[in-house]
Amino acid sequence: MKRSTLLVLLLALLGAVPAAEARPPSPNSATIPAAQQKAGTLLSHERIGLPRNYRATAWRIRYVTRDYRMRPILSTGIVVLPGTAPSNPAARKFIAWAHPTTGIAWKCAPSLRATPTKAIGGLNDIVASGLVVAATDYPGLGTPGPVGYLIGKGQAYAVIDSVRAARQIPEVGGGNAFGLWGYSQGGHAVLFATQLAASYAPELSLKGVAAIAPPTDLATLLKANLNSVGGRILASFTLDSWHEKYGAPLNSLLDGVSQKLIEEVSRNCVDDFGSKIDAAAAQKSLDKQFLRADPGSISPWKDLMVQNSLFGINASAPALIIQGGADDIVKPDVTARFVRGACQAGANVRYVVLKGKGHSGAMEAGHGQAVNWLSARLAGEPARGNCR
Repeated sequence: MKRSTLLVLLLALLGAVPAAEARPPSPNSATIPAAQQKAGTLLSHERIGLPRNYRATAWRIRYVTRDYRMRPILSTGIVVLPGTAPSNPAARKFIAWAHPTTGIAWKCAPSLRATPTKAIGGLNDIVASGLVVAATDYPGLGTPGPVGYLIGKGQAYAVIDSVRAARQIPEVGGGNAFGLWGYSQGGHAVLFATQLAASYAPELSLKGVAAIAPPTDLATLLKANLNSVGGRILASFTLDSWHEKYGAPLNSLLDGVSQKLIEEVSRNCVDDFGSKIDAAAAQKSLDKQFLRADPGSISPWKDLMVQNSLFGINASAPALIIQGGADDIVKPDVTARFVRGACQAGANVRYVVLKGKGHSGAMEAGHGQAVNWLSARLAGEPARGNCR
C-alpha cells in the first residue's frame, strides 16, 4: 500500500490531533517526587507561549493523581486561562478536556508538542466563552508509565485531578463548577469520570459531560475493527498497554511474532503525519486474524474488557453524546446501545447522530455544538434530553 494511501486511511480512522513537532522532554518529568501527596496536588507549572490571536495565558502542569488501583501516580497537562474569564477567580468555571488517541509511548503526550494547545478540541470556542481549560495528558504520557490506555478509572481520575491542579495555579484560582469534554479515547475517559466524580472529588460540582464518538463496549469494538488498519493499531495499543499495566498474559492471544509486532506498533505515536505512517507500516505484517482467541471470551481479558466498558451511566449530571453515523471505528450501533442503557438507568442524555460523518468527521462537525452545550450547562441553563 502506498504511503499516501496509508496516511489518508489513518487520518480518517484514528481522528488524532493535528500534526505538531515534538518538544524536547522535560527532565523533571522522569522523577516521581512526593508520591504520597494528595490527589490533585499541583507539583509544577510553567508558562507556555500561545499564538498572538489568543487572548489567553497557558501553563504546562505536572500534578499528582491516582491509577486504577488508587495508587499515587504523576500526570502532566495543559491549563489555559482566557482573557475573558471572570476577574473574580471564585467565579471562574472549568472544562476538563480529555484527548483522543495519540499513542501509548512516553513521547506521545500532547503537552510535549511544540504547539500543545492544538490538541485541545474546540479551544477557540472555549476561550471565547471565558471558561478555563484543564487538559490532561493521562499518566504514562510524558511521565513514567506504563500508560493505562482505555483503562477507565485511571484515565478518569487524571481528568478530574487536572481541574484540582489547575485551581492551585495562583493566577487561576477558580470556583468548583466544571464540565467534562472528550473525544474518542477521551470520550471514554470523561464518561468514566462522570460516574466517579461525585465520590472521588466531592468538593467539585459537575454540571455536564459532552463526548464525541466514545468507545463504550470495548470487546465488541475491538473484534469489529480488526479488519482495518486503524483497528489493528488500536488493538495493538490496548493489548500492549493492558499487558504492561495489568500483567495480563499475551501468550493466550498472540504468538511470539505477533507480540513483537504489536510492541513495534506501540512505539509509534499517531498524532503527527510521519508517526501515523510508521504505525501503519509496523502493523502491515499483522494478519487480519492475528489473534489466537477473542479477548472478550478468555480470562483475564474478558473481565478486563467488562471492567473498562460502559453499558450506560446513572450519574446525575446531564450528558451530550455525539456520534458520526458513518463511523468505522466507534460503531454507531454500539454507541446507540450505550445511550439506550443510559436512558434506561434514568440519565439525562441528549443523543445526536451526524449523518454521513466518520470518526474524525464527527469531531470536526460536532465540537462547536459540544462546547456550546457545555457552556450552557455551566451557565446554569437546564438540559433537555431526548431519551425515548
